[in-house]
Formats: sequence, C-alpha cells, structure tokens
Amino acid sequence: MEEMQLLQNQGFQVFKTVGQGAFGLVFLVASTETGLMAAKVMQSQVFDPIEWDAAGRLQEKDPIPFIVQFKFARQFDDLVVILMEFANLKSLDHIIKRNYDLSGGTIRAIAKQLFEGLKLIHAKGLVHRDIKGENIMMHCPPGSQRVIVKIGDFGLVKIQNLIQRTMLMSAKGTPLNMAPELVIGDRKADSKVDIWSVGVVLYQLVAHQYPIKATSVPELQTYEYDY
Repeated sequence: MEEMQLLQNQGFQVFKTVGQGAFGLVFLVASTETGLMAAKVMQSQVFDPIEWDAAGRLQEKDPIPFIVQFKFARQFDDLVVILMEFANLKSLDHIIKRNYDLSGGTIRAIAKQLFEGLKLIHAKGLVHRDIKGENIMMHCPPGSQRVIVKIGDFGLVKIQNLIQRTMLMSAKGTPLNMAPELVIGDRKADSKVDIWSVGVVLYQLVAHQYPIKATSVPELQTYEYDY
C-alpha cells in the first residue's frame, strides 16, 4: 500500500488502519520522536490548506483537551500526510448508532466538553460547519479512568470574518446535522451553526434519533422550523 510505505519511509511504525473515507486513510502510527499518533494520508488534490491553517490557529501553549491536536502537515509528491493526536476510543457515532442509554450526568459532561471545545474554535475566528457524531472522538488519557470527547476533522472549517465579508456560507456538511440557515440559505451563517449541530448530537444521545425527520435536503428545505 502506497500510503503505508510512505509513512514507513518517514520513520513511522504503522500498526493498523483506523479510519477510511473519501478524504483518504487514517493510520495508527508511532515514532520515537512523536509517540503514538494518528496519520491522515490523502491525495494532494483533495487536501484543503484551510484545514491545516485552522489547525494552526487552534494550537495553544497549554492546549485544551477537547480538540484534536495537530502535529504537522507535509506534502510528498501526490500525497499529503497530516499527523495528529490519536484518540484511543471510538467516536460518539458509535454510541449513537447503538442506542446506548447514558446518564444525565454523562450527557452534561459531554455537553460541557463540546462547548468548551467550540468556545476555543470560535474565539479563533473559525466555524467548524461539520459537527456530528463521527467527528467527535472519545479518548481515555493513559493511567486515568476518565473519558473525554474531542472535536476533530476540520475539513469544512471556515474563517468567520471571511464569511461575513462575502456571501452566505455554502451548505456543506451532513444535512440532518446542519442548522436551518445553512439548509435554507436565507441568512448569513455564523458560529451559531455549530451550536445547533452540537444540539443535534446531544439530542441523538438522549432520544436515539434526529430531532427532525427528513430523508433529503429538499425535504429539509421545506421543513417548517420553529425558532
């Protein structure tokens, strides 16, 4: 496999594939310099530098634990490697799809952590645009009994001031997780779209379904939102 060979040539030990999608592949890797990390490998033509720029904005001297931390991005001919923190548990989507019943205290803890993560994202002038269960990872810090959630995948992120200076934010993302202003396209979108999407995720965790029943974007566009 070309991607695995590239990582090995860069001095990484490759353990397994931990993710796969239209963007490319994610591997669990390790080196003496970085320790255990996740490496996303994708074709150069699908790499959006904005994702890396967003990750750079979010790097803090004392990073908060509720955002996946990025190490570096490097281009090798037709492939790009993004090295990032490895979250050692599954995504929240795993919990949602299996209809696990979580306690009220657990739901509140998840909500608090997600809003703390969003607080930093928005403070850096960014809008995530694709908050959903698949993009929220769970992690148990080594030596602890604690599970925390981490917001990841900044492939659709937008810079807030650029949104406000130009046109409506384009309706990208996962439709059932999208705020009404993105679906309908009749308002200028801002960071509030992420708040809506977190609300959808929390609703799914509690009710085991989406708050809106629709099967297509046109159906969502004709839905009568009460807000």
